[in-house]
Amino acid sequence: RLRGIDFRARDGGEEGDVLAAARGAADDEELPRAERGAARGNPTDSRVHRWSAEVSARRKNVNAEEGMFVSLTAAGVADEVFTCTLVDHPETSKETSSAPTAANERQVVVLRKEREVMEGTTRVKEYLARCKTHVVAHRSKVDGVGWWCGDFAVRIGRVENAQGTYAGLVCEVEYAPVRDVNVADALLAEYANAIGECLSRADAASGGSLVHVNTGECVGAYGLGTGAFGDAHAAVAYVSTVMTMQSGGL
Repeated sequence: RLRGIDFRARDGGEEGDVLAAARGAADDEELPRAERGAARGNPTDSRVHRWSAEVSARRKNVNAEEGMFVSLTAAGVADEVFTCTLVDHPETSKETSSAPTAANERQVVVLRKEREVMEGTTRVKEYLARCKTHVVAHRSKVDGVGWWCGDFAVRIGRVENAQGTYAGLVCEVEYAPVRDVNVADALLAEYANAIGECLSRADAASGGSLVHVNTGECVGAYGLGTGAFGDAHAAVAYVSTVMTMQSGGL
C-alpha cells in the first residue's frame, strides 16, 4: 500500500459490482429514501477512524559537558534526529458496536541529513538511548480523522505545535486501484486540489491554502521509492511536511 498521497489495493471485480447493484436495488425498496444512497455505497464509507502522528526533532547540544560514558555512547549519532510516532486508533462504525481495542502505536527514526530511516522497537530504542547530548528542539502533533469515499481514502489532520497552538492542516489522499505513487501522483494532486478549493471557499477569511507535497520525491530521496508503503514511508512524509510548514512553505 502507498500512502501520504498513498494507495491501497482493493477490487471487487465487474461481476461483483453488478450483483451488488442488483441486491442493493431490491433491498432499497424497504428503506426510507434518505437511506437508500448509503445502502448502495461501499460499506467501508460509513467507517471513520482516528489517527495521529507526532514529529519531534532532537538536536545535539554543542555546549553540553560530555563525560567519557556519554561521549562513547554518542559516537556516530547524527547531530539532528527526528522521531515520528504513528498511532492508528480502532475504527468506529454506526453499524457495529464492538468492544474498544488498544491503539496501534509505532515509532520511526528519521535522519534527514543522512537520508536514513530506522524502524523496529529495539533498533529505535537503542539509537535514541545514545542521544545523550540531544535536546528536543521542536515538536508537532497531527491529530485527525479519516474515511473512505469509494476508491479514495481521505485523512484530515489538525497540526499543533508543542504549546498546543494551531499550526496548520494536513490533507492526505489515498487511491486504492494504483500501487505506484509516481503513476498516480497527478490524479491524487488533482483530487487534493479539489479538496483544497472546497476548504478555501469554506474558510476564505483565513487566507491559507493547501500545497501539494510530492510523496514520491520525499520517500525516493531515502531510497524508499520501491516496495509497499509502510511506516518508514509515512514517517518521512510527515517529517518533510511538518518541517516545510515550519519553514513557511505551507
